[in-house]
Amino acid sequence: MQISRTNLWKIGLIVGLTLLPAAIVIIYGVSKSQKEGQTNLQDADYRAVDWRTLRGLDLQTGAKTPEIESIASKPVKIPGFVVPLDDDSQSYSEFLLVPSPQACIHVPPPPANQMVMVKMKTGAPKRSWGPVWVMGTLHVATTDSQYGKISYLLHGDKAEPYRAPSETPQPTPP
Repeated sequence: MQISRTNLWKIGLIVGLTLLPAAIVIIYGVSKSQKEGQTNLQDADYRAVDWRTLRGLDLQTGAKTPEIESIASKPVKIPGFVVPLDDDSQSYSEFLLVPSPQACIHVPPPPANQMVMVKMKTGAPKRSWGPVWVMGTLHVATTDSQYGKISYLLHGDKAEPYRAPSETPQPTPP
């Protein structure tokens, strides 16, 4: 039995239209899992950064220390105190992170290299007056805002109450 070109074309069209939805689902799933993979980091994947390191950005020249270069655009976790930008809600997706509670309520604001603008993707912290760890990708981006100059932007993945390393629960051996 010989298949005519017209029938061959029809068969190809039917097969293509049948497989198209499956291909779309596969492509969507792969792209979604890649996006989620970027935000589903384990706690050990975040490098702890302290405020002394962040002070390494020269405010006049913009020069960065090698330590800042090594953490720029990388997953980090920074301890600090939340300065809410919106007083009306119980949780917030954008806030300032500062090194001490006194920086929250006094003027003038801290130096630009001691303030981090945080934009949470999900998992915004609940209102608290205590310190927190904020985890996400850190960017060096000095901007002017109504709160003063800010040198860092953190795209936050998650936040949790601060615990000193000695307070972190240790896994029990099996």
